[in-house]
Amino acid sequence: MTELREVQVVGDGLAFPEGPVAMRDGSVLVAEIGGGTVARVEPDGTVERIAMVRGGPNGAAIGPDGALYVCNNGGFRGEMRIEPCIQRVDLATGESAVLYRNCDGVALGAPNDIVFDETGGFYFTDHINLGGLYYATPDGSAIRRIVGDRPHPNGVGLSPDGTVLYWAETPTRQVQRRRVVAPGEITPADCDIRALFRPSGIDRYAVLAGLPGCHELDSLAIDSAGSVLVGTLVDSGVSEIRVDGSWTLHTLPEPLADPMVTNVCFGGPDLTTLYITCSRSGRLLRATWHCPGAPLAFTA
Repeated sequence: MTELREVQVVGDGLAFPEGPVAMRDGSVLVAEIGGGTVARVEPDGTVERIAMVRGGPNGAAIGPDGALYVCNNGGFRGEMRIEPCIQRVDLATGESAVLYRNCDGVALGAPNDIVFDETGGFYFTDHINLGGLYYATPDGSAIRRIVGDRPHPNGVGLSPDGTVLYWAETPTRQVQRRRVVAPGEITPADCDIRALFRPSGIDRYAVLAGLPGCHELDSLAIDSAGSVLVGTLVDSGVSEIRVDGSWTLHTLPEPLADPMVTNVCFGGPDLTTLYITCSRSGRLLRATWHCPGAPLAFTA
């Protein structure tokens, strides 16, 4: 265990922030689950609500058209609640449109996190009890389920070369991985204990790491070394899980400690600034990471 370096408060007073997206102008977009809004946090700490999407906006990412794509879990607050969906937000106007509410006639449960690949399609997680992972196109024309019946899938990301898909599972405290063989196509894996009785046995590659104790995993980002950085709840901080499965918990300084460190993303001119959402305290923090983050497919 070690402490994060050069940690500072970027923005405060946010309504359960998640899904940070670092912009080229130095600002950071965050989804506010508690307000049903998307906010822009400027480098000087100014907060501007730029879109009302209602429900519970969670993970977010810039798409190939420069718009913001949002996983909306639906929310739980009376008139603010909407059907869980994937939304496209026009950053110039703040207008939002629903792209997907279901897949093959089955309603989405609680879309959580999202990452685009270089072809312009995106993977996203569904955080319901036995949720899954999906692949979809940003024009709203195609969606398919690629992984099913996993326990509360949360953060999702791609390796720096785009050949490995990672996702975190909150209650199992595991980071799973699958090889990408084509856009939206991944290798299957058998992690069920019943696989022990089959000739092939359990696929040990499928689980990158499983963390002990109360390291409940939330959303993630990937650095240029290929390590998976996961916002970690309860025993909170940022868990760095390296490609060999070894890991380190990086904690916040005591004055800024928060039991709900949920999401992380990379930004800054050299991608060594790590932005961190602290959802209980309503803060966006920044820290200095020891290597650059892996560049995302699209930025704005």
